[in-house]
Amino acid sequence: MESLSPDSVRKAFSLYMNLIEKSKITKKDDPEGFLAFEDPEISFITRIFEEEAGIMILRSGDTLYFTPRTDNKFLGFTNEELRDKMGFSNNSELYISYLIILSIIIKFYNGENYNNKVRSMLKVEELEGFITLKLESFKAMENGEQKDEELNFNFSTISRLWLELPTYDEKIKSFSQSKGTKISFIYRTLKFLQEQGLINMDNDSEIYTTEKLDTMVISYYPESSRKKEILSFLERI
Repeated sequence: MESLSPDSVRKAFSLYMNLIEKSKITKKDDPEGFLAFEDPEISFITRIFEEEAGIMILRSGDTLYFTPRTDNKFLGFTNEELRDKMGFSNNSELYISYLIILSIIIKFYNGENYNNKVRSMLKVEELEGFITLKLESFKAMENGEQKDEELNFNFSTISRLWLELPTYDEKIKSFSQSKGTKISFIYRTLKFLQEQGLINMDNDSEIYTTEKLDTMVISYYPESSRKKEILSFLERI
């Protein structure tokens, strides 16, 4: 577009700021803002904002979502911020959380680009069993360190830490209250995903993805070939 009207720029910026503040807008709650996004000129401007600010504006039906890209250090989270937020003491523990998130994606979605949702619910116990099986398989590999270098992801350290943990504390009646166990790592990760509006939990044991996560994964994930390589490797081992 050769020339952009000041009114369109103002509307695009207003939409952008509303999404940053609220994380999402719906056609029902903000019909004017939603209608603005459907305007070709305003949509073009918001795409420029996305590129420059390192964000994604996702549309699913009558809802628009805002989310930072994974490499966004301003609107997203640094490793240090994530460690503090999730209660981890070092990056190795944080990478276990990354692995848990990748495992959730694998269990809920499939297809070449993970653009097909295949289930509606995942049990926490099934997720733990899947992760443990995969890391046991990695530990048995002869070329584990080579794979770490190829994928730039420290599966060796993660598998050692994870497999040394007990699954859960038998003295604790509620899984979500467990500490120092595989289940406790899963629940810290799930709590963070809930806070980001990406999953819901039921009965303290059932995981459901939200429309926001479905849209992110099916329409935009993985953003990079490296993520796709890690997901594919984890699924194969």
